[in-house]
Amino acid sequence: MADKTVGLYDPARHTPLTEAPWDRAAAQAAIDEILADTRAAYDAEQYWPAHPLDEGLSGGSTTLYFGAAGVFWALRYLGQGLEFDVSKLADRNAREYASFRTYPNHASLLMGDIGVLLLGGNSELLRQRIANNIDLPPKELLWGMPGTMLAASFIGERSLFVRQAEQLLAAFIDTPHGPLCVQELYGERHLYLGPAHGFAGHMLALLRGWEWLDAARRAWVTSAVMRTLSLNARESPDGVNWAAGAEDEAPRLVQWCHGAPGMAITFADAPFANAELDRLLARAGELIWHAGPLAKGSNLCHGTAGNGYAFLKLYGRFREPIWLERARAFAMSAIEQCRAARRTYGQGRYSLWTGDPGVAVYLHDCLRAEARFPTIDVF
Repeated sequence: MADKTVGLYDPARHTPLTEAPWDRAAAQAAIDEILADTRAAYDAEQYWPAHPLDEGLSGGSTTLYFGAAGVFWALRYLGQGLEFDVSKLADRNAREYASFRTYPNHASLLMGDIGVLLLGGNSELLRQRIANNIDLPPKELLWGMPGTMLAASFIGERSLFVRQAEQLLAAFIDTPHGPLCVQELYGERHLYLGPAHGFAGHMLALLRGWEWLDAARRAWVTSAVMRTLSLNARESPDGVNWAAGAEDEAPRLVQWCHGAPGMAITFADAPFANAELDRLLARAGELIWHAGPLAKGSNLCHGTAGNGYAFLKLYGRFREPIWLERARAFAMSAIEQCRAARRTYGQGRYSLWTGDPGVAVYLHDCLRAEARFPTIDVF
């Protein structure tokens, strides 16, 4: 089959922007709809039902990524929190996590008990579970050490963060594509670049604890960011994109987990000034805008709301109104996509990262003109 990639992305994965102009009242109404539907679908024993698009996932999932922990977080963030038993949720998560059989020994922020325990605040059990990853291979944000480093930063555990940062830094190797960590993921070797599984996720964790790194490590991180971003950037008149992996022939994806949005969202918060970094970030934003909303849906991980966060982040870095305008334009498209999906499937999609609550959080941040990516920038 012929490669239908045009330039630096696949246009079949995108859809035209809505013609509806930004409307604060419409955005708030959409938030209220999502909150009402999410609360109405809640069951104290089974939490929330699975969605038809959640292949292989049964109702009652507990994770921060696509389960109850993430929905509880979103409701609390939006001022509509529900009462729940953290211990019960953690017990169920332990069984669910064991069923994944991916990295059974790792403590995971997005898929395992770290995200659940964070909902209950700082605790000795949480600190023990964060420490669990210190002597294990770092892995990536979704499953491994970068996630527990974020958790350590959320609760102010400097010593736990620094010990894991040392191990993560030691895992980087020099490659023709810049400093990277080799990922043994799902039985295969990868040099992933994005935040979910690769370089950006590793750097995201290190940048979050910037004040806890000494001068030498800050200098190394700054150099590594610039080398790897520059060496792997693919440029065209439409903007800049990055392939999912450093060894991939060409970029195809434009979403948080792989491609320009994840890079912009991660590195727009970099606590150092660099003209080339700013150029790459702005060109990434142009690529995201040129590609348009994602056809896959409205969600955060691989949807229109997640891509829109890149514009909010760029607005935060550059304070140029065009980025806020673009974020809000994507918000209006996400609203239409979210409503269309509810009509098609006869139900909402109840998860933070892949469903409607994440869209509501994005709309909320568009109203405030602030970019705090859920459970990554704020908890």
